[in-house]
Amino acid sequence: MSTHEKILTSYIKLRDEKAKVEKRHKLELAQYTEAMMELESYLKDYLRKQNLQHISSGDITAFLSTSRKATLQDSGVFREFIIENGNFDLADFRPKVEAVEDYVEEHEGKTPPGVNFQTAITLRVQRR
Repeated sequence: MSTHEKILTSYIKLRDEKAKVEKRHKLELAQYTEAMMELESYLKDYLRKQNLQHISSGDITAFLSTSRKATLQDSGVFREFIIENGNFDLADFRPKVEAVEDYVEEHEGKTPPGVNFQTAITLRVQRR
């Protein structure tokens, strides 16, 4: 067996063992995760009912934190709304990687104004 065959075989064995350990840990941690979720639910309800934002005991503090998320239900309708009303502050514009790559190739390595473009080569190992 050649050196690269040994390395590839070793890599796959290590990855498989790692996956087994991760699965076992997930199963082992499930009871703790479930118990913590129950306690979190109780504390959140308690804080809401008491109209509190936080509680403390010694050096431990629990507090409510608000997170927000906006997702697109219909991108076409949203895009039309933005353009028609000029509410561009409602949108987050990002460059499309494939389109920027095409632009860079077509323009002798130059990127569109205001855009950074990088490529990276990574190693992937997989079974056939």
